[in-house]
Amino acid sequence: MKHLHKIWILLAILPAFMLVSCEDWFAQEPESEMVYEDFWQKKGDVLSGMGACYRAMLEESVVKRMMVWGELRSDNILPGKSTEEHLSLLLSANINSANEYARWGSLYTVINYCNTLIDNAPKVRDLDPDFSEKELRQYLAEAKALRSYCYFMLVRTFRDIPYIEQAYSDDSRDFSVPQTSEAVVLDTLMATLRSVENDAVTEYSQVLYNKGRITQKTVWALMADIALWKNDYETCVAYCDKILESSNNALSLERASTYFRHLFFDGNSDESLWELQFDNNTLNWAVRDLYGASDNDAKLSSYQFTLTAGSTLFNEKDLRKKNAMVEKDGFMMIKKYVAHLSQPNVEIIRDNNFSWRGTSDANWIIYRLPDIYLMKAEALAELGGADNLAQAVELVSKTYDRANPDVTAGSLQGLYTSQTQVRDLVFDERQREFLFEGKRYFDLMRRMRREGTPTATINTYLINKYVAMNIDRNTVMSKLNDVDAIYMPIHDDELRVNTLLEQNRFYKISSDISK
Repeated sequence: MKHLHKIWILLAILPAFMLVSCEDWFAQEPESEMVYEDFWQKKGDVLSGMGACYRAMLEESVVKRMMVWGELRSDNILPGKSTEEHLSLLLSANINSANEYARWGSLYTVINYCNTLIDNAPKVRDLDPDFSEKELRQYLAEAKALRSYCYFMLVRTFRDIPYIEQAYSDDSRDFSVPQTSEAVVLDTLMATLRSVENDAVTEYSQVLYNKGRITQKTVWALMADIALWKNDYETCVAYCDKILESSNNALSLERASTYFRHLFFDGNSDESLWELQFDNNTLNWAVRDLYGASDNDAKLSSYQFTLTAGSTLFNEKDLRKKNAMVEKDGFMMIKKYVAHLSQPNVEIIRDNNFSWRGTSDANWIIYRLPDIYLMKAEALAELGGADNLAQAVELVSKTYDRANPDVTAGSLQGLYTSQTQVRDLVFDERQREFLFEGKRYFDLMRRMRREGTPTATINTYLINKYVAMNIDRNTVMSKLNDVDAIYMPIHDDELRVNTLLEQNRFYKISSDISK
C-alpha cells in the first residue's frame, strides 16, 4: 500500500522521548537524532516507543477520521458555516472513492508504530536487566490493545481491510497486502485481547496515565464494544460486568451540576476510562476545525433537534440538550468540547451564555462509564426476557436521571416493558448521551446490520436529516438503501498502488479505477 511504503521511512527514525513528565509524554515530537538500530536498548526506549504510538493518535488526520467516520453520516450532523467539499459530499450522501475521508493511512501509521514496539520490546528485555518480564507484558498488552482499537475503527468503516501484525521498518517487505474479511479481523482482535487482558496495567499512580493510557478496564471496554458489534451479547455483558465489578481504577458518574464541564471542558473526569490527551502545546485541531472555536467558524453543525416539529428526543430540561448545542444565525452550533455553559440558569439559552475555550485543547474521549452502562443495556435489550429488559431500563436510568435532575429518579421504570420499546429506549439514550462523540453512525450501522437492510433505519432516523438539507427522499434511498452502502469506499490511491485490494461492493459499480 502506498501509505505503508512511506511508513518505514518514518520509523527508521523513531521518536526519542526523554524521560519527561506524564503531561509532556503524550505530546513529544519525534527527534531526528535517534537512529533506528540504536534505539531499542533500554527500558526507557520502550516507554518512548509507547509514547510514539499515543502521539500518532493525536494527529489531526486521526481524530478527524474518528469524528467523521463516527458522526458525519448520522442523523446528528448538518453542514456548518464553512463546510468543505469532501465533508459536503459525505453529508449529502454523494460518496465516492476520491473522497479525502476514504483514506485510511493515518490509522495504519498508528498500527505500524504499535507493531514496531511489539517486534522490538522483547529484544530490550534481553538487553536491559532492569526491564522485567512483567513490564514487557504490560507494554505488549498496551500496544496490542491500541492496535486493536485502530483496526476496530477501520473494520467498522470499511469492512474488509488489510490486517498486518509485522512492522514495516525497511523496504524489503511486500507492500501489497490483500484484505482480510471482517469476521476474521474481529475474531483475531478478540483473541489478541483475550491473550493480553490479564497483562494490562490495572491502575497507574498518575491521573493522566490512568485516563490517557490503556488500562485493563480499557481493554475490557474495547472487548465489550467488539462483542456488541459481532452481536455476541453474552460476551458484551460479561466484559461490561468485569468493569462494573472491579474496584481497581475506580469510576463514578460525575454530578449533574458539574458533569458537562468536568467531562468535556476540563477533561480526565471521574467517569473517564480513556481519552486522548491534548494541551496548549498539542492542540486538538480536528475539534477546532469541525466544531469551531471563538475565532473559527465550524465546518459542521447539529441537526436542529429542539427546533424541528415533532422531535421528541430530548425533554425540555435535558442537560445534554442545553449544554451540547445552541441556535445562532440559523445554525444549531455544536458546543460540546469547545465551550461550556457558564450561565445555566437563564430561561432561554443563547450563544452568549457559553464561554469558549481559551485554546483548542479539548481531550477526545474514547470510552467513559456511560459507554459501559449503555453497551450492557443494548446487549440485554437484544437478549430479551423480562429480567434482562428491566435491567436494561435500570442502566439507561443512570444516565437519563443524571441529565434530567428535575424528573423523579427511576421515572423510566415500568414505562418500557416490551423488547421493541426497550431497544428503542437504549438506542435513543445512546444518541442523547454520546451526541457528537463519534459514536452515532456506528450505532446506526449496528441497527442496520442486525436488520439486514438499512430501509427502516433510513426511514425512521436518517431521512429527517436529508429532508432538512432539501435532498429528495427517492434520491437518498437510491444512494443508501443497500447494506453495502453503509461502509466507506477504499480510496482511489490505495486501489492503484495495491493491486490486491478489492473495492467495497457497493462502490464497484460506479468505479472506473484502473488497478
